[in-house]
Amino acid sequence: MNEQSETRGMSTGPRRERRAAFTPDQQLYQPLSAEEDRQRTNTHYEQQVEFFYALTGGEWNVYSANLWTGAQTQTESQEKKLDLLAELMHLRPGMRILDVGCGWAGPLVYLTKKYGVRGVGLTLSSLQKGAADERIAAHDADVTIVESHWKDYVDTEPFDVVYTDEVIVHFHDLGDFFAKVYGLLRPGGVMLNKELHLVHARHSEMTRAMSFINEVFGSTGNYRTLAEELTLVGEAGFDVEAIRQMPLREYQKTVDSWLANMKGQRPRLEELVGRETFRRFQTYLQLCHYIHGGTRMTLDLVVCRKPAPTEGPALVAKGG
Repeated sequence: MNEQSETRGMSTGPRRERRAAFTPDQQLYQPLSAEEDRQRTNTHYEQQVEFFYALTGGEWNVYSANLWTGAQTQTESQEKKLDLLAELMHLRPGMRILDVGCGWAGPLVYLTKKYGVRGVGLTLSSLQKGAADERIAAHDADVTIVESHWKDYVDTEPFDVVYTDEVIVHFHDLGDFFAKVYGLLRPGGVMLNKELHLVHARHSEMTRAMSFINEVFGSTGNYRTLAEELTLVGEAGFDVEAIRQMPLREYQKTVDSWLANMKGQRPRLEELVGRETFRRFQTYLQLCHYIHGGTRMTLDLVVCRKPAPTEGPALVAKGG
């Protein structure tokens, strides 16, 4: 991160007192080692798998914003979003794809079965890996799950596509991640990242709502503007191929469906994770609904391509 990124959101004058209420470990943009990142991330994800399956619902348990326009069920909304990702990634049979932050492997299994691709997923959670392996076996899917931080992951076979779905907000060293992906892709390969972005860096100033949500996720938040992400993409060597924006109302509908799932199964979910954890998840989702109804963020899908070698002889300009 550059100095400007490290200090953005810092205020002067009277506003400084408002920020002083938040301790350093509550702030955004905290540099973490791979092991620190694993431990903090798992404070959120190392809950009972049944809890997250009940929370997210549907066939594929997608833990991110889905597409509800034209969808009647959670499964339909999940599949419409995954089909959009497949379209933007130009998936074709035989391709090899990597999902960084694959969760319980619902998206990877769906994409491999429908589009005939081979999949690898990375997770930091042993509980997620166990559930993912069970799903893969049940569907006889061509997917391998690796419990590894992206910094530590190595592979001798290049990928055609690497994608994330609301994951890179947790990466402090995003430029290093893009460089890592560049090395994992074949020439001409595609990188897709779906993420929330601030409409202006001033909105990174900490609020009570943002502090609570960040704490729920182990204080791994690194919200950026789309402009900053695109700058880092370019510095890593990628060409930007497309930018697609999803309406935030789709996120609100997704969150509302999760809240309805929690309300309908409250006794069982409290039994699984305890009343306090249930309450914290419910509060964080209610805050997400409120935030996604505002104007401080956008939800964007950024599609980039690793340049392929130029074919044929180079063109030589004629002198005047």
